[in-house]
Amino acid sequence: FPVTIVMRSKKKDIIMKKLSLVVLIVCAAISMPAQAEVRQEGHMLRSVKEIKADIVKLAESFKGQGDPDFSKQKQLNVLVAELLQASPQPPIKDRIKLLVGPWHQIWGPYDYRNNNRGVDPNISPDEIYQVVFEDGYYYNVNPEKKGNKIGLLRGEYNLAAQDSDFLKVRFTAFPSTSKDIGDTKLWELPGLAESGKLQNRSSIVPSFIVRLFFGGGVLREVYTDEDMRITYGDDDVKHRDDEFIYIMKRPAHT
Repeated sequence: FPVTIVMRSKKKDIIMKKLSLVVLIVCAAISMPAQAEVRQEGHMLRSVKEIKADIVKLAESFKGQGDPDFSKQKQLNVLVAELLQASPQPPIKDRIKLLVGPWHQIWGPYDYRNNNRGVDPNISPDEIYQVVFEDGYYYNVNPEKKGNKIGLLRGEYNLAAQDSDFLKVRFTAFPSTSKDIGDTKLWELPGLAESGKLQNRSSIVPSFIVRLFFGGGVLREVYTDEDMRITYGDDDVKHRDDEFIYIMKRPAHT
């Protein structure tokens, strides 16, 4: 009898160990998808943050420099593609509200008079802003580097297609003001210009000339969130071989 009892006890221990192992395996299988999902989501959030930081860092290293051979833009394009994979974007019609407000250009075109992707010596690279209004218009704001004027190029935009990233743009006016703006921020000037309250207002080019000869183009809005905007500018939707990239962020204290 003692031997039989010992054998039964050992069998019982073996069975209990097997049951415990099965329970552990089942519990692990249940918890693994949830843990994997948390890790994946956590990695995605960090990934987007890291990619954005790399884009800003690279764009800032290019500040004030032209890009005649597209080499700088190609480096940024790689990071932008990675960002879009980590954070796919809805059509621009669903991002208009995110687009509204002031944007500070970190890097982008510095010369619109020529097609050599060079630098206009009279442009201040640190003071290029674009202010977007929900009512379908925006202003490019940039002080002259040597003169006393601040240019405010006004454009109107609309959706190029319902489910796309493109905005059609046409320029309508090119007013200016002096640099004597006191405590007013550069990105606050378009609102004053639109409401007729801009002091020392004059025109760099008459509006009818702007409408006739400045034309317009398209903006391909590929990425927008609360603090970063990435867009490409070109003449039309179809020809994108020579489009310019704009890397922008929200100004401080807005």
